[in-house]
Amino acid sequence: MKLKSSIAINFVFVIILLLLALPAAAQDSDAAGEEEAPSLDLFDDDAERTKQGWVQFYVSLGVTYLDADGSMGVQVPDDDYVTIIDFDRAGLDETDASYWLSLNWRSANSRWGAWFGSWRYDVTGSRAWEDTVEIPGKDPVPAGAFVRTTFDAKWYILEGTYSFYRSETIDTGIGFGLHTVDLSTEYKARIELADTAVEVVSDRLTTLAPLPNVLGYLHWKFAPNWSFVGRYGWFGLDYKEYSGQMTNAHAMVNYQFSPRWALGLGYQFVNLDLEIDKTDYVQDYNIDFSGPMAFLRFHF
Repeated sequence: MKLKSSIAINFVFVIILLLLALPAAAQDSDAAGEEEAPSLDLFDDDAERTKQGWVQFYVSLGVTYLDADGSMGVQVPDDDYVTIIDFDRAGLDETDASYWLSLNWRSANSRWGAWFGSWRYDVTGSRAWEDTVEIPGKDPVPAGAFVRTTFDAKWYILEGTYSFYRSETIDTGIGFGLHTVDLSTEYKARIELADTAVEVVSDRLTTLAPLPNVLGYLHWKFAPNWSFVGRYGWFGLDYKEYSGQMTNAHAMVNYQFSPRWALGLGYQFVNLDLEIDKTDYVQDYNIDFSGPMAFLRFHF
């Protein structure tokens, strides 16, 4: 799990380094007699912008607090449905603080762009039951049961975007790409009787679901130094071993306090209603995630 997160973070830094290398490439092209391209200067007084005044590239990094509600289970052929996690009964810490990372890029000479977003929800919880067993002629024997559950979900969204309307105050369009969810569930159950403990269940379910999705977005400069960003992404079809639907929506308000920096607050909602057909069983997820976010944004 940590390796996959490291790969994703390294991938983001590679993109940033490539963008930082653009000025050198532009100078080489000019030396070869080609038309000079605008260079990227991180130390001037303003960010690189399109003709309408929109920032070409920015990175947002912050924290999001997500609350989850729903259930996850498995369906075995010719057998009953088994609930693995019920957020109301599993004893999970339903609210988790996580990183929020997004990158947004606009082409200076066309309506095309790209957007990348990533965040995580990782909680652990347990339930315990304690009692005594009465044995005739002997002292009561302590008995109990203990269940521990871990649920980890990571999101990676990569979209190619196209702006069908762009003015000095409005930039709106659509996007197509992948909405990838890395899911991991681990559960353990133990029964205790007197001084003896027996682990009766211990298993881990993992899956990586790369799902195609469509995105709608809106950027709105509604006041000097203030802007609004809204995105709504959706997936809903049968795709290989996946079926169901997934919705991701977030709304953010940003205040630009310098030419390069902005602060933002927002709220996001994610609905995961997904079935994954494994070889011997079907995983079923029906979970809602929602919560606020706060972040710092840097304009390149």
